[in-house]
Amino acid sequence: MRGRARSPRRGEAGDARRTAAMFRRYGAGQRASFVLAVALLAVESATAIVLPTLIGSLIDFLKGGTPWQPLGLGLSADMTVPLLAVSLVVVTAANSLADSLAEISLAKAGRTLGYNLRTSLFSHLQRLSLAFHVRRSTGDVLTRITGDVEALEEFVTESVSDLVGSMMLLAGTLTFLFWRSWQIATLAVIIVPLLAIVSRYFARRIKASSKEQRAREGDLANTAQEMLSTISVVQIYGRTRHEQRKFAAENRSAMNAVLRTARLEALFGFTVSILEALVIAVVVLIGARLVDASVIQAGLLVSFILLIQGMFKPTRRIIKEWNTVGKIYASVERIGELLDREPAVRDLEGSRGTPMDQAG
Repeated sequence: MRGRARSPRRGEAGDARRTAAMFRRYGAGQRASFVLAVALLAVESATAIVLPTLIGSLIDFLKGGTPWQPLGLGLSADMTVPLLAVSLVVVTAANSLADSLAEISLAKAGRTLGYNLRTSLFSHLQRLSLAFHVRRSTGDVLTRITGDVEALEEFVTESVSDLVGSMMLLAGTLTFLFWRSWQIATLAVIIVPLLAIVSRYFARRIKASSKEQRAREGDLANTAQEMLSTISVVQIYGRTRHEQRKFAAENRSAMNAVLRTARLEALFGFTVSILEALVIAVVVLIGARLVDASVIQAGLLVSFILLIQGMFKPTRRIIKEWNTVGKIYASVERIGELLDREPAVRDLEGSRGTPMDQAG
């Protein structure tokens, strides 16, 4: 009887659970670093929303002489420009500082995850049977220990901040837009599901391409390892040309896999750029009518345009990193396949190890 094929939704849910479980297990002790990073990313998102509003207030003042009144404080016209200038510097500095400190916290958590995972993998491989090591290519195993674990490290240190920070910025921007103009906010809301559909289309293809890329890199490493370990035999029997052709074929396959992934990512970026231009054009048309009808001021329209344009940056980062999640799923699956292997060598309960182990 043939097994039922997994539906894409169930498959993605299983990938997410497997990835979360691996991160919880091997990232233990780093909860404080993650909490601090999330708090700092919230500060970064809030300051990113404040900056366009400050610019809009400056435009309103220069255009119509309307004094800036933060938090309902009545400020004189002479104080508006200096205070706005100082506020721009302070908010920009807070934004940059929060981003830098969040990166430091996530770097600590990511490197700890990689350290724990490599240590466990190395220990687990030593307990697997000789039959496994004979059947499995060394290059593929090395790629899983190095490349796949490094992919998880880079995801935590680089991608988590983009994902979490961008989601916060997107939610904050939509909240602000609904507060100031439901017409513009409605248009902004339409963007999100539209980009989600585009993201899903490309993410599934990039995941499959990334998994193929990892496999080809493993084959390439294995071919190089086999040649180097038998170099004396290759030279004695004149097999250098054969080995060269074999390595060139594996190298070409790895290169083609990388290029397929790059083409998909480039096409995705082009599609999002076209959507961004269309949405900004619609915002300009709608906003101009609202300004003519005295519903909003010109400075607020500029703030809206900057915020909508800024929405595409976190949205593109979310989609880009969501595509990275597909690569992470592939790496987690490859690492998990090794960790799920039952070891042939087990320590008995109460065993003390060999004298050399105890000395180490």
